[in-house]
Amino acid sequence: MICSVMQPTFFPWLGYFDLILKSDVFVFYDDVQFVKQSWQTRNRIKTANGVIFLNVPTIKTNLDSNINRIEIDNRKPWNSKIKKTLFYTYQKSPFFDEVYPFFEDFLSKKYIFLNEFNSSFIIEICKMIGIDTKFYFSSNLLSKENTKDKRLVDICNELKCNHYLSTIGASSYIEKNTEGGEFVKNNIELSYHNYSPVNYSQSFGEFEPYMSIVDVLFNEGFKNAGKIIKLGSKSFLKSKDLNNVK
Repeated sequence: MICSVMQPTFFPWLGYFDLILKSDVFVFYDDVQFVKQSWQTRNRIKTANGVIFLNVPTIKTNLDSNINRIEIDNRKPWNSKIKKTLFYTYQKSPFFDEVYPFFEDFLSKKYIFLNEFNSSFIIEICKMIGIDTKFYFSSNLLSKENTKDKRLVDICNELKCNHYLSTIGASSYIEKNTEGGEFVKNNIELSYHNYSPVNYSQSFGEFEPYMSIVDVLFNEGFKNAGKIIKLGSKSFLKSKDLNNVK
């Protein structure tokens, strides 16, 4: 079984969902340090005035707080602001009538914790576009003692997965000392996710890649979004292939 582990991202891009699609088991890495200025709290959509960020505000806390302890700052009208932005940005998009009610309903729910909001959105979207991967939270697992790739190995073993699918960015610590790092040492197959976004119908001028899935949903709908995600998927990479990746 293939396992992948990622921090719960705010309104993720297509590659995030493809990583989930390619995995039998997906673990939300929610008991690691929170980074405020990151994809955990913001993501991009394309508007008539160019690319903008949608943001969720959080309550200031200790710098060493983990993601699953971060609270959303619901004193601010952030959710109604996002609904308004989505309405005026996408009201003329082809799938507005199909997609906007989902966001209107989802953003009307009150979430206390950022982790709960992000993971709930991701799981709901996966259901809507036909991804049936099994989800776990690292905070609920027993494997907590080690760090970096050693902990990822522990997670794979706990969930009985013999193949780990990593993002290319994580190779900086996985491959630091030996090829394949702790995975090879523990007889777990290691692959790297390989994804390139493809063009889809998009409003407002030239195509902009790497937008949040929000942009895809309004322009292509739930059914087509699943197909578009698959179009950008490429064959897995191995450790030996990383030198050829630009």
